[in-house]
Amino acid sequence: MKYLLWVCVVAVLAVIPAFAQTPIRIEVSAYGGVPLNHTLRSVFCCTTAASFLSYSTDDASYITGLSAGVVLLDRIHVTFGAMYMPVSFRSTGTTCCPIAHPITSTHGASWEFPLLGDYRWLNGAVRPFSGGGLMIGNRTSGGQSQSPAPVVSGGVEWLRQRFVIRPEVRYTHYPQHPSSNVAVGRPRTQIQILIGVAYRM
Repeated sequence: MKYLLWVCVVAVLAVIPAFAQTPIRIEVSAYGGVPLNHTLRSVFCCTTAASFLSYSTDDASYITGLSAGVVLLDRIHVTFGAMYMPVSFRSTGTTCCPIAHPITSTHGASWEFPLLGDYRWLNGAVRPFSGGGLMIGNRTSGGQSQSPAPVVSGGVEWLRQRFVIRPEVRYTHYPQHPSSNVAVGRPRTQIQILIGVAYRM
């Protein structure tokens, strides 16, 4: 018991100077970027004796969002964010007697809520980083939640005084949940190129 107590004391004394030299730093960030693949897919189609209904989707052209996080021991970077992407799709019906093709357009939003951690390699003003985490929540107009979903990310950050620029590539693997109650969903594979601008306190 006495040996364990001494080990704890030594560990605390070793960690305290590290925190004194590199305290916890808080940051807020804004992100913008583009998707590299299809951002929406049709998951529903129905037919009856008198009508047929199908959906066609459009791809988003941009992504934007905000995040807040901390840097621990000058190496570990943890953030929670909210990312917005516009979505749009059209439903096309075919009705019988008389034959008609009514089209309805829907414009909405897709929200993602990633909880991410990464490790900053090397030292200096320019440092590569790699990591990942979980998409702990997502909402898509006309769709359903496909979270949690694993995320892998990597990039480079450039520190200039208190401002940080972080270009990165982010990969998300969404599970698929076929349902007759939703029209659209996120495809299984999502790759995004993002640039973040952060203020680190």
